[in-house]
Amino acid sequence: MAEFSLCANCLAVQKAVTPTWQAIAEQIYAKYDINHQSQGAEPMIFDSAKGSGPRSVILLRNFLDVVALPKEGRLLDIGCSNGNLLKSFHELRPSWKLSGYELVDTWREAVLSLPGVERFYSGPNPSYEGTFDVISLSHLLEHVPDPIAFLKQISGQLAERGRILLASPNLRQNPIDLVIADHCTHFEEHSLAYVAEKAELAVELLSASLLPKELVAILSPRGAATASQMASDRADVQAADSRDRCLFYFNLLEDVRQAARSMAGEKRPFGIMGSSIAACWMMLELDGRVDFFVDEDPHRIGHELTGLPILGPEQVPAGALVFIPMSVPVAEKIIHRWRHLPFDFRFVASNRPYTPASQL
Repeated sequence: MAEFSLCANCLAVQKAVTPTWQAIAEQIYAKYDINHQSQGAEPMIFDSAKGSGPRSVILLRNFLDVVALPKEGRLLDIGCSNGNLLKSFHELRPSWKLSGYELVDTWREAVLSLPGVERFYSGPNPSYEGTFDVISLSHLLEHVPDPIAFLKQISGQLAERGRILLASPNLRQNPIDLVIADHCTHFEEHSLAYVAEKAELAVELLSASLLPKELVAILSPRGAATASQMASDRADVQAADSRDRCLFYFNLLEDVRQAARSMAGEKRPFGIMGSSIAACWMMLELDGRVDFFVDEDPHRIGHELTGLPILGPEQVPAGALVFIPMSVPVAEKIIHRWRHLPFDFRFVASNRPYTPASQL
């Protein structure tokens, strides 16, 4: 059972890092099989401003729009897993020297075999060689118990004009992030900006719109040009009632759970949109009253999740009901893409990003 708290400074929702939480996280990491639904292929992004494609490709395209990288340099991907981001970066900058870090050695050989990779680091206290022009943290910071101290530490590995590229789930757009057991900090824009400022990093970019349901940030250790703006933003956050802000996300999860239970009782084929954490949580909350999952990712279609088939939208039976457990903005985009098909999408109208009272 997770224990939740609310940061008094930035109002981030956090799981208490108790011995129970640490044991759960260690158990997850020991058995972790990345993107098993797609045999290791990373999630796909659809209809973003930078097109459709693997998540790391879309992330890097946005990064290169902001930062003019030279033809040669060094990149370190912390939390590299099987090397998807390293592969994508090599295609964009083939002359760069790449390194990856993971807590365990599971993917050492796979990462070292990738073109451009010169080093693989592992273990709790790695000793990195030299400095890096880019350090990427894609879906890493939410796992770190002390994100401020961590960012301070790794910023010491940056070259003089180095940048940190960061992507993390956005709690405002994705409250189901709360049920991901090994995530201990659930960021939104204000809390991530606060953490960056306290880590003595300048925010060159902080966006909630470049990737669906995610925050993307570009940070650098060169002054605090954005500090005054962040202080102003935090003043607005502090004006909101912190208790209501925290409970908002948990109430949303309850709305989604109750709506799905009601819909699953209709006498027709019933599926859940997605094949990741949200879909698994939803299936468990429905006591298995699910016939199939639906995913747009071609790497996942045709496989199984918890013994149930993962269908593409065009494979869903006519007249079926497909429940979307994501937020309204995400659901509306999915429905727009597949509105011509002969089945019904449903979502929860209250599942919208949180808006502080001061902004209403």
